[in-house]
Amino acid sequence: MADTTTTTDGQKQRTYPKALLSIIRPQNCVIGGLTVIAGLAMAYRVHPVGPSIWEYLYMFILGYVTYFFVAAGGNVVNDIFDIEVDKINRPHRALPSGSMTVKQAWAYVVFLSLCGILFAWLNGPLGTLVVVFFEIVGYAYAAKVKALGLAGNFMVAFSFAFGVIYGSFLYAERVAFFTIPVPSWLFFLTAFMILQARETIKGAEDVEGDALRNVRTIARVYGSRAAVAVAAVLNIVGVACYMMVWILGYASSDLWFLLVLGSAVIIGAALFPLTGPSRKKRLVIGSTLDKVGALIGLIAFVIIPLYGVV
Repeated sequence: MADTTTTTDGQKQRTYPKALLSIIRPQNCVIGGLTVIAGLAMAYRVHPVGPSIWEYLYMFILGYVTYFFVAAGGNVVNDIFDIEVDKINRPHRALPSGSMTVKQAWAYVVFLSLCGILFAWLNGPLGTLVVVFFEIVGYAYAAKVKALGLAGNFMVAFSFAFGVIYGSFLYAERVAFFTIPVPSWLFFLTAFMILQARETIKGAEDVEGDALRNVRTIARVYGSRAAVAVAAVLNIVGVACYMMVWILGYASSDLWFLLVLGSAVIIGAALFPLTGPSRKKRLVIGSTLDKVGALIGLIAFVIIPLYGVV
C-alpha cells in the first residue's frame, strides 16, 4: 500500500513503493558495490595480512552495504535536480511522473545518507570521513557541477570508480598499511575512463533535455562528432589501463578470456558511434556497449584478486 503525505493545497500525495525502489536505481547500486569488494580483495592480494581473506568478510559486507546506501542517496539527489530535464528525457521516472514529490525525495535522501554513514562507521572512523566526503561530492555534482558538462561527466565517472579506492582504503585502515596498490589505481582509471566515455556519449543522446539547464556537454558546445571522438579516445585509454593489469603481472594468464572479452566490447563502444555521430540509435548502442564493458571489467577485477586466493 502506498504511503501518503499532504501537499500545500491539502490534497493527499501518494508515494508508491515502486518509486522508492526505482528512484535509487538499485541495479546500479548493486553493481557499483562490487567496486568496493574489488578494492578490498586487491589490497589483500598485494599486501596479505592474516591467515585468510575470510578474516575480513565483515569488511566486505559493510563496505558493500555502505556503497549501496551512499550511491542510492546520490541517485535520488540527482533526480531531484534533474526533474525538469527528466520531464523531457525520462518522463517515466518517479519525480516527473508524480509517483513521488520533491519533499518526499529529500526525506529519502536524508535516510539513505545516514544509513551509509552508519555502516561506514562500523568499518572505521577514517573510512567514515571518506564516505562523508563522497556524499558531499555527489550532492555538489547534482546541484551545480553537472551543468558544467565535462566536469559533470567527470563527477559521475569518479563517483562510480571511487568505490575501488574506498575498498582499498578500508583494508589499509584495518591493517595500518596506508598504501593503495597499483592494480587498484589501474582499475580506478579503467572504470573512470570507460564511464567518462559513456557519459560523453549520453551527452550527445540528451542534447534536447540538457538545453533546459544549459548543460554544457561536449555535444552541445562542440557537436556530436567531437563528443564521440572524445569518447573513443577515453575508451581506448581505458582499454590500455585494463591491459596493464595483465602486462604487469597482477592478473593470471589463465584469465585471458576476460582480457579479450572486455577489451573487445570497449573497442566496439569506441568505434561504433564514430560511424554515425548524429544517429541516436548508434549513440545508444555505443553507451550500452560501454556499460556492458564496464560490467565485464568489474567482474574481472573481482575475480582477479580472488583467483588462487579463495
